[in-house]
Amino acid sequence: MLKKILFMVAIFGMFAMPSYAADINTNNGENTMTETSVKDYEAVKAVLNKYLEAGKQGKSEVMKPAFHKDAIMYTSAKGEISGGAIQGLYDYIDGNPAAPEIEAEITAIDIAGTVAYARVESNNWHGARFSDMFLLVKEGNEWKILTKVYYTH
Repeated sequence: MLKKILFMVAIFGMFAMPSYAADINTNNGENTMTETSVKDYEAVKAVLNKYLEAGKQGKSEVMKPAFHKDAIMYTSAKGEISGGAIQGLYDYIDGNPAAPEIEAEITAIDIAGTVAYARVESNNWHGARFSDMFLLVKEGNEWKILTKVYYTH
């Protein structure tokens, strides 16, 4: 019976939540909530779509505006961490054919003030499947990818 009650409370709680994301800030001991703008979510999606479009076109110049100038990229294959400056990704994109057959989905975006996390699942990027995790920062009014970490399935 207790499990049923907890389940119903959890379901009710999901539908009772506000439909916007919020940040909780502490100001002199008082909690205030500020809405995360829908525009920020749309801007993060646009940044991620530049990354994906560059892969489809095989042109790194399409994605370069999406990345911070000091961005990095890492992976761990067979337990060995490798990566470095984002130039390695640009070189890969420019050195390989376009991949217009990429199928991708932005599966998560979480924003807290001027930082964000995003996840993209992609299939058929030169025959491979990737899980990409991104950390983004808002610089002025623009979102930029600061870190890309990926897993090749």
